[in-house]
Amino acid sequence: MPAPSDPLLSAPPRLDPGALERALAASRAELALRQPVRRWRPQAVGLFGASAGMALATTAVFVALGRTTGSAVVGRAPMLTMLLATSAVCSWAALSPRGWLLRWVGVGMALVSAVAMVLTRGAMREPSSLPEWVCTASHVAVALVPGAVALAVLRWAAFNPLRAVAAGLAAGTVGAFVGELACGLGAGHVAAYHLGAWALVALLTGALSKRLKPRTYAP
Repeated sequence: MPAPSDPLLSAPPRLDPGALERALAASRAELALRQPVRRWRPQAVGLFGASAGMALATTAVFVALGRTTGSAVVGRAPMLTMLLATSAVCSWAALSPRGWLLRWVGVGMALVSAVAMVLTRGAMREPSSLPEWVCTASHVAVALVPGAVALAVLRWAAFNPLRAVAAGLAAGTVGAFVGELACGLGAGHVAAYHLGAWALVALLTGALSKRLKPRTYAP
């Protein structure tokens, strides 16, 4: 005699039409959401533009106020060009998805620029009545705008320490650029107070970037 079948096992599962419709509606809503797209090239150009633009604007103000002269700008043109090139490479490398090697190139260019800033400064050109730390404070201050841009664009990629440092170096070049024109103190001062400000901007950018929640986790 055959054993009676269990109705719970033999009966087909019943689907709730309302639950099925809700699941389909939720799926359609997820598919309709537009995920943010990371356009890193315009972001890299924007970071460089913020740094270079602030440097050139500050230079124009200094010339207008008589803090520096056109001949002084021309005389420091090789060093200033090197700083702008460093900012460009670091900006591009920081935002490039596969720019890990270029980030090291940018860091290397920053180190070469730093050494050149010290070696080409020589002895004190003119005394200053202000405390030496004023240079550090002013360099950090002029880097606030490009630094804010760096933090904003870094949120569009997964955090990477080298990426953040490269972005900070790009932002910090504006202070080094201004210091080449507005300060007449010697090589020791440049090494301690100008390069100290540049390093501080890079480290702060890295530390703050790590605390920010990324908008995407793109590589």
